[in-house]
Amino acid sequence: MKIIEMTATFGKLNRAKLKLEDGLNVICAPNESGKSTWCAFLRAMFYGISTRERDKKGVLAEKNRWQPWSGAPMEGEVRLVWQGKEITLRRFNRGSVPFGGFSAVYTHTQEPVPGLTGDNCGEMLLGVGREVWERSAFIGQTPTLAIDGTPELERRIAALVTTGQEDVSFSQTEQQLRLWQRRRRHNRTGLIPKLEEELAQVQDRLEQVASAQERVTRGAEECIALEQELTLLQEEEQIHRRLARRRLNESYAHALEERALAQQETQRLENARRALGTLPDRAALEQLRTRLLRLALQEEACDADEPEQEALSAPAGFAGMDAAQALAYAYECQQQGERLQAQLEDGVRRRWLCLLPGVGLAVGLAASALWLTRWQPLLWAAAGVALVAVSGLLLWWNGRSLRRRREELERLLRPFGVQRPEEIVPPAQEYHARAQQRQHSREQRLERQQQLEQEREPLLAQVRAFVPQVHTAADALPAVERALALEQELEHSRARLNTAKGHCRVLEEQGAQALDTLEMLHPPHRTPEQTGQALAHTQERLTLVRRQTATAQGELLSLGDRAQLEARAQELEGQRSRRQLEYEALELALDCLRQANDRLQERFAPELNRRAGELLQQLTGGRYQELALNRTMEASVRSGEEILPRSTLTLSRGTADQVYLAVRLAVCQLCLGQEEASPLVLDDALLTFDDERMKLALDCLAGLGRQVVLFSCQERELRLGKGHIQSLQS
Repeated sequence: MKIIEMTATFGKLNRAKLKLEDGLNVICAPNESGKSTWCAFLRAMFYGISTRERDKKGVLAEKNRWQPWSGAPMEGEVRLVWQGKEITLRRFNRGSVPFGGFSAVYTHTQEPVPGLTGDNCGEMLLGVGREVWERSAFIGQTPTLAIDGTPELERRIAALVTTGQEDVSFSQTEQQLRLWQRRRRHNRTGLIPKLEEELAQVQDRLEQVASAQERVTRGAEECIALEQELTLLQEEEQIHRRLARRRLNESYAHALEERALAQQETQRLENARRALGTLPDRAALEQLRTRLLRLALQEEACDADEPEQEALSAPAGFAGMDAAQALAYAYECQQQGERLQAQLEDGVRRRWLCLLPGVGLAVGLAASALWLTRWQPLLWAAAGVALVAVSGLLLWWNGRSLRRRREELERLLRPFGVQRPEEIVPPAQEYHARAQQRQHSREQRLERQQQLEQEREPLLAQVRAFVPQVHTAADALPAVERALALEQELEHSRARLNTAKGHCRVLEEQGAQALDTLEMLHPPHRTPEQTGQALAHTQERLTLVRRQTATAQGELLSLGDRAQLEARAQELEGQRSRRQLEYEALELALDCLRQANDRLQERFAPELNRRAGELLQQLTGGRYQELALNRTMEASVRSGEEILPRSTLTLSRGTADQVYLAVRLAVCQLCLGQEEASPLVLDDALLTFDDERMKLALDCLAGLGRQVVLFSCQERELRLGKGHIQSLQS
């Protein structure tokens, strides 16, 4: 089967269209562009939408979740090729039922497809039910690609290795047998527990009849003993109350003494504070202390600055000059040096020009000697000798001029210790910059000293308000510290006084008095808490015994005849034995069923494991060669260098997804086959794959021989799968 085109008014999709091709289709689109909506739409077109599902906490039912955002009715159309013919599927609302209407027609003739209805559409076209399709050819947005076993998937796999019967499965048969077992024994609701419970009740009533009279007699004796013990405990409780009153009065006397001491200390500190005159509050003192500390640190930092040097050392060649004179002199010497250097370069060029007359005359004489045989060459030779002599004289004069200028340039550069004229100015510029920096530092230091002086006077004025003899910042900080310490002590003393007063008030409210009684009391061996607990326990025990005695007397009147109770017990025991035999027979049937299922597992498990292992080897580039599944579809893998298999719980998230992708593809090959193969639909199923294994997965999907629709929010699939992937931008 191949899907050609889909048109949907579904969720955020409003009459949106999506065309698909053979092989691997990659739909790359950003988040919230409708990729998951297209997957849900395709599933709803094949299997419909359940109208029985209700909203749950954190989860919306499909009929509510996929209501069109535009407010239009929910509807959709899918064009596909099935059994060599093009078919158009349509679903639409029927009344208030979303996707309740269905039609399936041949596209070119609009004739209905025989036997294809909305209920059997997915199973007829795809060959499997919804549960199998969602665990093989359809991978939606899930936290993991792992699958779980279902009765439908189990029946489908079992049919591959049996006679083809798909109407029964091990789990359903086991479920039915266990249901019969639970009817006979399930907590307190089975037949056997109910019989046992009723039998226990009858036996209990028989025991109650025998023990009721004994409990009445024993209860009367216990009540007399408890009443005597209760009298002793009440007397002991009175003694504890008198002792508690004495301790309360002693605590009150200590509290009065503490209050008097706190008042004396507070009065002393308040007198000391008044002696200082107008003292700021604690917050102002703390702020003043902080400012004085900061001022002291700033003065210390200012005094710690390195003293200025008496004079800057001038560079070589500028001795006795200040920075400005040195810079001007450097520029003048540099210009003179550049002029001498330019004259040297010009002299070198003119030196070679002096050779040109002699070279030309020599060439002419050589030519004349070859062509003329009379005496004229002699004249030419004489003239050439004269010109050569002139050229030599010019070269000598030029060389002498060059030596003189070179000596002048060396005399100019020698005091500065440099080789080129352009190297004269940089030392002078550095000397000038250091002089300016020193002048700037001197100005900043003077300015900082003035600022500190301006800040010091207001602070000293504040301190002199309560300590007049302070004249320096060094004297002001200890004075502020002493005043602040006095404030803290006064505050602590006042808090102590308030606490003592509060303690006295609490004790007075409890009835404390400043006197003591002379009553002689001997403390009991138990504490007040223990006495109270014993008294409460005795009272409760006495009440309970009296109630139990009355209850036992009532039971003697309410219990039935002993002979009737014994006959009913025998009848219940017979029924319980019969139900127990039925339960044991069902347990034996379950054991036989599990053994048969284990043998069936031995037949189909190797084929499923083999195919899944081959696909996993392809997906991981040969990293893992073997894969094994248990009955609950939990996988374990083993690589070539490992001895024991490992559970997927020990693997990374990406590798675990690759394992279960291989399992899904193997289940798809086993359950769906290749004839009229169902398309594979994957929604961001490769997010956890790295680039290398992403490429291997794309190669594997492209080689399955069926249509594959891969939705992705990334561009990796397009980049890594070039050559065999047709991408559709959405």
